Amino acid sequence: MIKKLFTFWKQKEKPKVHWWSIIEGVQESTPILPAKEFIPNWWKKIEKVFDPQTTKGTVKNCPAIVEYLTQGFVVPLWCDLYLKLGKEGWEWKSPDRSFTVSFHNNDQFRNLLPQHAKDNISMIVKPDCPWRIKTPPGWSVWQLPMAYHYNPIFEVLPGIIWTDIYHEINQQMVMKEFGEFKIPRGTPLAMYVPFKRDKYIYEINGPNAQNAKWNAASSAQQKTKFMGGYKLHQKKVRKCPIKH
Repeated sequence: MIKKLFTFWKQKEKPKVHWWSIIEGVQESTPILPAKEFIPNWWKKIEKVFDPQTTKGTVKNCPAIVEYLTQGFVVPLWCDLYLKLGKEGWEWKSPDRSFTVSFHNNDQFRNLLPQHAKDNISMIVKPDCPWRIKTPPGWSVWQLPMAYHYNPIFEVLPGIIWTDIYHEINQQMVMKEFGEFKIPRGTPLAMYVPFKRDKYIYEINGPNAQNAKWNAASSAQQKTKFMGGYKLHQKKVRKCPIKH
């Protein structure tokens, strides 16, 4: 029985994500890549420990950030893009007429925001993305900004797309200021993380016997290691075919 259980677990078919470009050649010049290929340079340079004597760790040991940086796929900008943004108008150029750009009117988004947010946005630029994506039935994708890249020029708005039925994606680039910008081909625009649209229920409690056991079991995995307890616990769970 145990043998059959492990065989079933190993043979379970994984959901497949399909990416394709509607402009020939883009898939070779600037392909979609797993997010782990776009780790920020500043992150690569920092050390995991800042005090060797006490093994105090830096942010590089934060498992939540590490996992965020490596989730899903990244869509890089597929061509060089020139933008000239002013309060009275805008201008854009791309290397080829195949690559076009549109803009969101300020009344569609910017002017509706709280004043402190509005003050930090010049325009919403929407390059016409040549990529399409299809996920299995019941699966969507998160569109997420490149949060830890700290791009000084723009940030893409987050959202959710039902990519099992709608395959077009467009990145709404929130431009942070007015001026002239040349954004090079290959600049990471946004992350796309697939997820299954499962319904769930929830409850909210104070301390009780059940959640005290959960706390104790989780805490024991961390406090018995100087560093890396969370990661070791993840590996242990991944090896087990039984749901927790």
